[in-house]
Amino acid sequence: MLRSEKTSVFRFNHELPPHLPLAVRSAGSYSMVLGSQMEEPLTKWFSQIFWSEEGEGEFVLSRRRFRVRDSEVFYLLPGEVHDIRPVSRPWKYHWLTLDHGQSAAWLKAFGFTRRPLPARACPVGMFRRLQELVGKGTPGGDREAAHQAHAILLAALEGSLAPLSKPRSSWVEVCRQRMDEEFPNPQFNVAAMADEMQVHRATLFRAFVAAYGMTPSSYLQNRRLHQAMELLKASDTPIKEVAQRVGMNDANYLARLIRRVSGISPRRFRAGYRQGRQGT
Repeated sequence: MLRSEKTSVFRFNHELPPHLPLAVRSAGSYSMVLGSQMEEPLTKWFSQIFWSEEGEGEFVLSRRRFRVRDSEVFYLLPGEVHDIRPVSRPWKYHWLTLDHGQSAAWLKAFGFTRRPLPARACPVGMFRRLQELVGKGTPGGDREAAHQAHAILLAALEGSLAPLSKPRSSWVEVCRQRMDEEFPNPQFNVAAMADEMQVHRATLFRAFVAAYGMTPSSYLQNRRLHQAMELLKASDTPIKEVAQRVGMNDANYLARLIRRVSGISPRRFRAGYRQGRQGT
């Protein structure tokens, strides 16, 4: 006979750990059976993340019902009602709570902008490790728990960006390799690569974004910019020649990109790097 099983651990220190905006208040793992309820509907003051491992559950929020299936993530923000129940037997899920005042802003920054959030298979081991760290009851454990929560949120975000179309074994990976090889050529651009691969530019754009989370033109520009900054650090080559060597015809444009990334001019970037090297 199936029965509900609950495991939870709470931070010993009720005060917020200093300098930890991702302070973990508690964490747990629940396996709920039909007809059971975690608790009576209640408004809570912290953020909570639920990652479904197996089965289905239901959240009621502002009179809307949300079904959450395995490998999906749901979250509740401070001031929202926690009204949760299983709709399959059993429903297994793992959870963590964040009690910093900026937790809602942090979740938004991590990409938690829709509910439920598609994710990958629940990282059960990461949640179990989080429970161990919260249970330490030490400042060091609190800090480690914050790092673990950060990793869990990143894992959820990576799942929401999926599916990746196995780029290492596809023509998309060939495109990336071609950009790595041809970026010094100023005539090489995304349109030329699309012609070379015999695909429509829009098709290349969509496939590249799906595989790498950025457009092919952004990748090509970043590749050129990275190499330009390496040349500035390693040589006295004038900025105009550096631009030519990385496939950019406009040295002023390159200078603007470097200023945007580093906050300083190419000359100051080079001088600052060498000064730092001399001090090591």
